[in-house]
Amino acid sequence: MKRVSITTLFMLGLWATQWVQGQILDITPVFPTLDDNITIIYDAKEGNGGVVGITPVYAHAGLITDQSTSPTDWQFVQGTWGTADPKVLMTDLGNDRHQISFTPRSFYGAPQGTNAQQLSFVFRNEDGTQVGRSTDGSDIYYDLYDGSGLEVRFVKPGEGGLVNVGETVSVRAAASLSSSLELYLNDTLISSSTGLEINTTFTAGKGGINTLRFVANDGNETKTDETSFIVPGDPLIQDPPIGIEPGINYISDTSVILALVAPDKELIYVEGDFNEWKTEDAYRMALATDNELFWVQINGLTPGEQYAYQYFIDGGIRIADPYAELVLDENNDGFISSSVYPNLKPFPSGDAAGRVGVLQTAQQPYQWQNNNFVRPDNDELIIYELLVRDFVSTHDYKTLIDTLDYLENLGVNVIELMPIMEFENNISWGYNPSFFFAPDKYYGTEDDLKAFIDECHGRGIAVVLDMVLNHAFGQCPLVEMYPANANPFFNETPTHPFNVGQDFNHESPLTQYFSKRVLEYWIEEFRFDGYRMDLSKGFTQRNNPNDVGAWGAYDASRIAILKDYYDHIRQIDPSVYFILEHFADNTEEKELAEYGMLVWGKMVTPYNEATMGYTENGKSDLAGGLANNRGWNAPHLVTYLESHDEERLMYKNLTFGNSSGAYNVRDLNTALARQEIAGAFFFTLPGPKMFWQFAELGYEVPIDQNGRTGPKPIRWNYLEEARRRNLYNAWSAMINLRMDYQDLFNTTDRELDLRNGVKKIKLNSQGLDIFIMGNFEMTNQSVQAGFQHPGEWTDYFSRQVVNISNVDTVMTMKPGQLYFFTDQALPNPGVFVKNDALVPAVGEVAVVPNPAYSEASVIYTLAQPTALEMDLIDMSGRIVRQQSIPSQIPGIYEAKFDVSSLNAGVYMIHIKTEQGTVTQKVVVSK
Repeated sequence: MKRVSITTLFMLGLWATQWVQGQILDITPVFPTLDDNITIIYDAKEGNGGVVGITPVYAHAGLITDQSTSPTDWQFVQGTWGTADPKVLMTDLGNDRHQISFTPRSFYGAPQGTNAQQLSFVFRNEDGTQVGRSTDGSDIYYDLYDGSGLEVRFVKPGEGGLVNVGETVSVRAAASLSSSLELYLNDTLISSSTGLEINTTFTAGKGGINTLRFVANDGNETKTDETSFIVPGDPLIQDPPIGIEPGINYISDTSVILALVAPDKELIYVEGDFNEWKTEDAYRMALATDNELFWVQINGLTPGEQYAYQYFIDGGIRIADPYAELVLDENNDGFISSSVYPNLKPFPSGDAAGRVGVLQTAQQPYQWQNNNFVRPDNDELIIYELLVRDFVSTHDYKTLIDTLDYLENLGVNVIELMPIMEFENNISWGYNPSFFFAPDKYYGTEDDLKAFIDECHGRGIAVVLDMVLNHAFGQCPLVEMYPANANPFFNETPTHPFNVGQDFNHESPLTQYFSKRVLEYWIEEFRFDGYRMDLSKGFTQRNNPNDVGAWGAYDASRIAILKDYYDHIRQIDPSVYFILEHFADNTEEKELAEYGMLVWGKMVTPYNEATMGYTENGKSDLAGGLANNRGWNAPHLVTYLESHDEERLMYKNLTFGNSSGAYNVRDLNTALARQEIAGAFFFTLPGPKMFWQFAELGYEVPIDQNGRTGPKPIRWNYLEEARRRNLYNAWSAMINLRMDYQDLFNTTDRELDLRNGVKKIKLNSQGLDIFIMGNFEMTNQSVQAGFQHPGEWTDYFSRQVVNISNVDTVMTMKPGQLYFFTDQALPNPGVFVKNDALVPAVGEVAVVPNPAYSEASVIYTLAQPTALEMDLIDMSGRIVRQQSIPSQIPGIYEAKFDVSSLNAGVYMIHIKTEQGTVTQKVVVSK
């Protein structure tokens, strides 16, 4: 039978542990049924202590029944989370004890015939931000009984507590029916009686593991329950073999050495599949002479077999290995599809709770296919920030690989994955990490992740991992091992604002060692190309918990820590990227950038002001997106116009966009057009760039839909909308042009006017000059152009050629209009971008793809209602395809021609309306 989740408290001292026989729940009666009136007393000091000092406390309650799909699948859940729900309000008894009474059947609304097996609980404060659970962070369970037959249980002591030789142990064991009762200590009878309970004490004497066995016989049947406690013997002091590191050390196909850094701990055992989850002296870990590293060698393993295991620490804590590369989660693994993670080892329910690590000897290494990948230079990074969960509906790396054509064609050369280390629950942004060496199974297997990175490298795309080392969450073993006020890895209270979880102390040598191992691992094992360091400004021990300004001030200690981490990984691989989400004093950011790191440069507000049409009083100033404008001598500013953490530009365009007369940014087509010209003033500026997934399609779902970090709708159907696809094509054309002419786009021979509503970029090189001008104002603007030189200039998108004799010619620009001139004719990008002064009366026309192979799409705009005829004509003047299109209202449309059976060559498309004819050339290729 399962026993109630009972934990023990202990006081640390050199071989002087006191076993405090506490328990999380005290339930009367001891053997409750669904129809008993029961009283539950919750001791908040026990378990994880999550609501110590909190009042009022609310129960969150459920049942485990025969209909539960797993041992943690609650049924008939009671309590509305995050509210002052009176039904689950507990009475404060003082001293962190809280009470609630109810009859389970009526309380849970369980109908007759319900086969309920356990009560399940967690306990919370009113808003649910603080939660009391078991010591290991799992839910709290207590067995229910059907009221028939004999049942027995130990009420105290709990399983596995520590007690010193000579200490008194109190025992209470109960039977559900009056019986003949016997209590054995290591097979020696120490007490007997008749009735419902034995209450006795004895003095601990034997070192090692001691077993208590309780036997009851009611004349019809005999039932037994067992529990154990540990009497520490002499310390087992022994150094491990040379080269052993914390974590799993594979010695051979049949042997491993497990090692755990655990300062101030006294007695640690390993329990797992290899010893039937028993606490045995053969699996006691030795303590190295440094008084920090515990280790044990395990032999006799079957090559290739997976073994789950946990560490059992000081008789009160069970944790998974913080260095485990595969973690099983009792509460969440059941929701992971076998198509995402095939053949996932089942959680050892009944033997363990919470989370367990997995080891496996003789693993087959992944066979890398692309071994000569050269990372793009820092200056040329076009970074695509991506959350697997919200990018592909299957949320797996296998499907993600299928999107690489899309990303490669877009011109992306870096994919930045939001955190994929094992995090709490399955549905997450990933910034709540628990295990820093284990890929979260919700996205697929380790080999799937490697295959994704391998394929990216084969396409010339680097992959950067969003690394969270500011904090860890409560399920992290490093958190679970220690009370908050005595944890050598973490600060008791955060040293800075905006912290979540437990704040790592990066001045601690233990934290520094752990962090460096993490940084090594993902580069060496998975071939990640670098990191985006989440909340790097938090790597501080200067205590500014409530002062944002002071937190960002120059911090020499923080700088030294980041330089140390950077130096460490550059020794492993000298070309990896180290990108900081920092937002600190410019002097500090300048120093870090000039040391070689890349630093996030948030430009969301000015770009969004520009796209929304708010340019007055210094708004929409894009000049801060250049490193030299910040006084930096290194172009290491990663500017971005949208990130995971910012409201979507298109949402704000459509919700808050400006208007003037008939011109309204809140119109979808207008908003998309302004995103196109924003791209022209983003991708063409020097320095690395980053943007958030689907920005290239005008994704407008607000960030707070379904909760800020909740799943968002995946809109691949946007590709079917001509106007959105044109935004993708426009950005792609600009990104790929930048890649083709890197020297030009990084030139210092440039003139930039980025502060006004009409913005200009002039770039000069030996073979090509570019003149870009965009009107972000809401009205027509007459602008003195200022071309670099007279002569012929070709608009890159419209293909219109203009002959400039006066470089200062005055040009009238409509709102949202873009000129993108080059002084040499470049290949046709097959995209149209809004440029009203240069297009025929029928509106903008583009043929994509061009050249066309099997199908050509004609994208055109109408300024007024009209019907039209569309003819595809070969060079002899013969009409080979024809469409008659009835009257359409003003807007953007798409027509398609099947060209698969046509001969290769040049064709003309004639679009005829009452107002005239527009002609567009298309090349058919085979």
